[in-house]
Amino acid sequence: MEDFKLHNDEKKLLKIFQEAYKNKNITKLSVEELAKNELMGSETKVMRTALWLSAEDKKLVNIIENKSKIAKLTEEGKKVVEKGLPERQVANYMIENDLKNIPIKELGNILDKSEVNPALGNLKKKKIAKIEKGNIIIENLQYEDKEENTLNKIKINEENKNSDLNNYNDEEKKLINNLQKRGFIAIEEEVDRAIELTEKGIEFIKNNIIEIKEEISQLTREHIVSGKWKDCHIRPYDAKIPSEEVYPAKLHPMTRIINDVKEVLIGMGFKEVKNPIVETEFWNFDVLFEPQDHPARDMQDTFFLRYPNKGEIPEMVKDIKSIHEKGMVGDKKISKGWRYEFDEEISKKTVLRTHTTVSSIKYLASLTDEEKEKPHKIFSIDRVFRNEAIDYSHLPEFYQCEGIILAEGVHFDNLIGLLKEFLNRLGFEQVRIRPAYFPFTEPSLEAEVFVEGRGWLELLGAGVFRPEVVEPLGINKPVLAWGIGLSRLAMLRWGLTDIRELHKNELNWLKKA
Repeated sequence: MEDFKLHNDEKKLLKIFQEAYKNKNITKLSVEELAKNELMGSETKVMRTALWLSAEDKKLVNIIENKSKIAKLTEEGKKVVEKGLPERQVANYMIENDLKNIPIKELGNILDKSEVNPALGNLKKKKIAKIEKGNIIIENLQYEDKEENTLNKIKINEENKNSDLNNYNDEEKKLINNLQKRGFIAIEEEVDRAIELTEKGIEFIKNNIIEIKEEISQLTREHIVSGKWKDCHIRPYDAKIPSEEVYPAKLHPMTRIINDVKEVLIGMGFKEVKNPIVETEFWNFDVLFEPQDHPARDMQDTFFLRYPNKGEIPEMVKDIKSIHEKGMVGDKKISKGWRYEFDEEISKKTVLRTHTTVSSIKYLASLTDEEKEKPHKIFSIDRVFRNEAIDYSHLPEFYQCEGIILAEGVHFDNLIGLLKEFLNRLGFEQVRIRPAYFPFTEPSLEAEVFVEGRGWLELLGAGVFRPEVVEPLGINKPVLAWGIGLSRLAMLRWGLTDIRELHKNELNWLKKA
């Protein structure tokens, strides 16, 4: 046997196979089985040694991997297995209290706020109840829920270590997909590894006596003086030997996405601007020509502040009032306006900004007459806030990136070219454009990207600012504007189906992301 080519760990692994082959003619063992042998002691050690033995200069073993997808209950899933799905909790409450109907507003006493909307949808979908005039009217309290049955089956399979997706039929797989969207199930990939002797490896263990000597990695004075070095195997240093994975400190994936987008935009000649997260309705809505009775301003979408509840508004409010009421800036007729009575007190109310477009508008408003004659390319990346129910695709706080170009002669084709270049630099090779509607741009578009396995996905919106937006700012040149939600971009890059995964701080995922 060529001892000098094998160190002790390699000999130990081959020794285990030699015994297994001699006793039971076994040539393949799982990593888990090998790790239990006292000669090895850990799966990490087994895998490291197997990698050495499978190298081109030896080829004594092959590493075999079988990947499988495992369905597991999330923390939310474990709770609903115990308490029942939100719709079941409503049904149980009505049974316990002998109720035939219940006002929707009372669901807050039964469920968490985030569970109310899903419960309403599933009460109707599963034909448990109907909704009429703000009331839930029960039709079938004694119902069988296939989703609950599937959750219970997954729990049992988890306990029996038998949660491979292949153990579920097609109907159950559809239910699992739906439960995953609801945040009750996570699909994880597991890898089973085994080590198998090659033909060369079998010949090696049959024809060689494997002798394991004491191995030293450093020759000391004592080894030389005592002569012990003659009986030791001196391990050679090999810089190519695979080592244990190290996970050094690094930036959070969301921060890295933000930095990547900034780098792309700065490389395209844009400069960054920043503004506070608290804004008046004047800057957040009025300047963008959104009427003061617009649904986007109500409590369903906007966080209104109790303190400070009012802010300062500039003198240009007179022009904004005029454009809203009559569509005029001074003596110039721009459009018909919204034809209502503009209220400056509403303009003073404070909100958490609902978009980063406010940064672009404030930048344009700050330009002097001389500066307005020059071209400008700016962007803003920051947090925005919407009063949304938390689910797999919505959070009340998220990151948005918005940019504008102000220049003489720019037009819609320039905007399309810019967006295609921007998305290409972010790694999306296939981009397509389709018409869209946004309140403060005309014409408007949405850009979609093609993602392998998921098809075409809408990623950003854009357009040319309406005259009603820019004329009150003293700007009579085209302004191209676009915006992109960075959370959606992050989900695409990291292959996530639930936006909440970005903020759970799951260490195993953060290490590998």
